[in-house]
Amino acid sequence: MTDRSLDGKRCHTIRPILHHAGYLPRRLEGTIRYRVENLGRILLRVDFDGGTSVMVLTDDVAVDGEREDA
Repeated sequence: MTDRSLDGKRCHTIRPILHHAGYLPRRLEGTIRYRVENLGRILLRVDFDGGTSVMVLTDDVAVDGEREDA
């Protein structure tokens, strides 16, 4: 089920993330579009400022205004 409660919130990567076109660097900012559960994991669809739109694990990004543990 798609959860749009985070739609429009800003976030940033807390570590480099490998994706289909290379790596997203640490501290890259983006906008969350939605959250979805898949195989017991929570994934976020994020439109990053560099133009890439990627599904990432919740552990890979920090939502602005929330505590960052990394």
